Amino acid sequence: MERFGLIVQRDPGAVYWKGIRYHRPPGEVETLYHLVRRGRVSHLTLAMLTVGEDAETDVAKVRICRLRRWLRSLGGEVTISTERGWGYVLEQARPLN
Repeated sequence: MERFGLIVQRDPGAVYWKGIRYHRPPGEVETLYHLVRRGRVSHLTLAMLTVGEDAETDVAKVRICRLRRWLRSLGGEVTISTERGWGYVLEQARPLN
């Protein structure tokens, strides 16, 4: 699955950016896969992806936060924005003029 040059494979879990393979935890790969596949992911979908995990923390929000930080470390060309009341959107960053 590819969007904006970001390639995500589910099996085996792998993420590629500009031809380089990056290791990400399985939960982050799955979350990123859903973002890349449709360009957006709902809060409900993220909740279903994290069923059975630590109920004391909001695992989905932590994953999104980590993915945002990781994408910024790659140069910030691809970002994850919040769509209030719905979920998250994978976007190509706009160049600064």
